[in-house]
Amino acid sequence: QAEDGNIEYKLKLVNPSQYRFEHLVTQMKWRLQEGRGEAVYQIGVEDNGLLVGLSEEEMRASLKTLRRMAEKVGADITVLREREVDYDSDVPRKITEVLVRKVPDNQQFLDLRVAVLGNVDSGKSTLLGVLTQGELDNGRGRARLNLFRHLHEIQSGRTSSISFEILGFNSKGEVVNYSDSRTAEEICESSSKMITFIDLAGHHKYLKTTIFGLTSYCPDFAMLVVSANTGIAGTTREHLGLAMALKVPFFIVISKVDLCSKATVERTVKQLERILKQPGCNKLPLLVNSDDDAVTAAQQFAQSP
Repeated sequence: QAEDGNIEYKLKLVNPSQYRFEHLVTQMKWRLQEGRGEAVYQIGVEDNGLLVGLSEEEMRASLKTLRRMAEKVGADITVLREREVDYDSDVPRKITEVLVRKVPDNQQFLDLRVAVLGNVDSGKSTLLGVLTQGELDNGRGRARLNLFRHLHEIQSGRTSSISFEILGFNSKGEVVNYSDSRTAEEICESSSKMITFIDLAGHHKYLKTTIFGLTSYCPDFAMLVVSANTGIAGTTREHLGLAMALKVPFFIVISKVDLCSKATVERTVKQLERILKQPGCNKLPLLVNSDDDAVTAAQQFAQSP
């Protein structure tokens, strides 16, 4: 197990002594510091990564200890996923992954910045509008209207400036957005983690604006939005190249899948996989189809330099 990083393997945490408990709390503080306020505990896993698993009773006791540890440091815990493992035992055994989150003392909330990239008309602003407003689009661009800053943007439906949208999460991982709160201040007050989306222009004419947004706001991640019906077109390659050149970890969202046949979506996915595997890009794509895949992908992001 790596000394650095925010992932901690624990076989079990059943009735530790006071000295051991204090040591575990100190260890949790270190992992939280490494993960900038977030740590992932994998219960039922040996230090060498072997999936041993625990019985129901041992797991319950271990999670109880973990909650005590979290309370001691002022953190919240959320169970990410549970998995049964095949081990030499008649009793069913499982491992549990738990997210521990603590807002640093000098901050009001954890903050992540995500730059939104993609070709014009790929649905970037609409996607952000749906995420932050909590309402689906009406098919005619209503969701994106709140993101536009200028009259010509509303008239053309194209982003030409840099705009910011926020999406909050409370300590239990539940979404806090404008559907519950009226103002950005209310979202900030109710959230323990905040994602700031930097909506950038997709049109080639505004490429300088996009580069300015990527370089000046130092995003933690980039979200490349690709339309399923057009695939890799226009400025998609340039935006992908910019993210890679600036060493910004990125993930790809395929939009407008409801407008296309399954074959068209699969063709776009294959096209993306081919480009990502090419020399120069040299990435190993992970297709996210479930919550389980999302947790795995998020952990890979956390471990990326």
